[in-house]
Amino acid sequence: MSKKSLSDDIGDSNETTEATLVALTMQINAFVREGTLDSRCAAKLVKRLKREAEFVSESGRATKPGRKELKTAFDTIDLALRDHDAGLLVMANAALRATDDAVGAG
Repeated sequence: MSKKSLSDDIGDSNETTEATLVALTMQINAFVREGTLDSRCAAKLVKRLKREAEFVSESGRATKPGRKELKTAFDTIDLALRDHDAGLLVMANAALRATDDAVGAG
């Protein structure tokens, strides 16, 4: 079994674009805000997209407007994930208070 060199992989691979990364990030953002994608899964996907964005940048294919758009998209999804997780924390706290109230009344 022979191994392909990195240059072989680069020549055979599709090239990821900044616009594609932005579109994927915004779609993940929509799924998180709609509640149709688990925030832990979304965070892992975004982490992978950020690594891919770094690769695109390091490869010299990045543009200044593209980097700015990516930063905005990543900031937006990070905010959505924080909001979602904060909402979960509020709900968990409310459930604990309800349990404490029920125990105290009983």
